[in-house]
Amino acid sequence: MSSQSEAAAASRSVLSWSQVLGSTARLARLSFHVTFQRKLLFMLAGIVTYYAILYAILVFEPNPGFGVEEALIIFVEMPGTVIAIYLTMDLVAKERDRQTLETLFSTASSHYVIWIVRLISVFGAILATLLLMSTASYFLFAEFPFVRAAVNAFVPAAVMCGVTFYASTRAKGANTAAMMAAAALMLVLMFGEVLEGTSYWLFLNPFDLPPDGNDLFWTERILLNRFGFLALAGLFIFLGLRRMERRERFLS
Repeated sequence: MSSQSEAAAASRSVLSWSQVLGSTARLARLSFHVTFQRKLLFMLAGIVTYYAILYAILVFEPNPGFGVEEALIIFVEMPGTVIAIYLTMDLVAKERDRQTLETLFSTASSHYVIWIVRLISVFGAILATLLLMSTASYFLFAEFPFVRAAVNAFVPAAVMCGVTFYASTRAKGANTAAMMAAAALMLVLMFGEVLEGTSYWLFLNPFDLPPDGNDLFWTERILLNRFGFLALAGLFIFLGLRRMERRERFLS
């Protein structure tokens, strides 16, 4: 009887797939609400203002048009990196200001899941925003493969998201973390002339095939560049999560 009762108790303690999926969905909704709140509205307002200014400049000062590389940088990639910094800058500082950061460490393993879910929600919002901006740029400013452009622009945005998250674990406030990430971005741009022709350029243009290059070699180069920088973004996030384990250093 005791073995049967123990087996019954064990079966009751195991969650069904519907319960697991339901709890995961609730965690995702809660993480989305906690992470963004009204930030997406301000972000969309900023994007509309930015595009309206550019459109007004083009109307009053017409130019022959934008190439693919110029369109990617001006309309998608650079705004995407700024959005990544904006959405990530206060992920840690907000919890610290609310004095709820310690609660996330109440168990030894759950805080990794919580922060990864929040970061996934940030990545999802960034990718959706890049698709929106790329599509709008295609119809308003220049014709280019807007879906591939948005996916390509996600890579530098993901790197800046990782850099900002790591900076937020070292800085005392969200503004300081944003300034540290912006300084890192400016440093990359300062060395742009040196890195632009190499495989180590963060904003490598996948549509700029060299005249003497072959498609297979160029595709391999692009894939190595993009996956390499995605790995770098993951490394910064990992370092940030590991640093947060030593929470006594920045909760004091």
